[in-house]
Amino acid sequence: MANSYSVNDLLEFLDQSGDRGLMPVSTAQALSVASRNVLGVLSEGEKQDFDQLDLDGVIRRFTSRRAKDLSPTTLREYERRVRRAIDLFRQWRENGGAFTTKTRATSGAGTRGNLAGDDATGFRDAGTIRELESRPGTYLSSLPIRPGLVITIGNIPYDLTGAEAERLATFVRMLAVGE
Repeated sequence: MANSYSVNDLLEFLDQSGDRGLMPVSTAQALSVASRNVLGVLSEGEKQDFDQLDLDGVIRRFTSRRAKDLSPTTLREYERRVRRAIDLFRQWRENGGAFTTKTRATSGAGTRGNLAGDDATGFRDAGTIRELESRPGTYLSSLPIRPGLVITIGNIPYDLTGAEAERLATFVRMLAVGE
């Protein structure tokens, strides 16, 4: 299946893109998280060649499954990121040697509202992010929770179950002050 586009191939491309400098680490991670979540609705058989799937239908399945958990804005952003990830993956597969990606320009360190060392998404430089990664079979995810503040969770297993996610959510709710 040399011309197939498996979900594992896509995720491997995204995981390695930041490390190899093909795109900023934070961009690769954001695309990877969205792809894992949206394409997570696929059966194992469907994951073998997502190029044969109706992507609109897959996105509808994901939206239907997660509509109670995620805002419409977040669902649209996941869709945008998955479409971008798949597009970049196809471009890379077609011409890996000449592959480049356009990224948002940043204002640079020291700009008002931008913490020193952060890029436009609020992520610290790759060295700081890599310090949080520790085990194979896990990934790192970041979430902006308010303007100027992004939280990062590391060592999330690729096969995180619903029960484990609920346990994590309960722990995070315990950290809240007030309300």
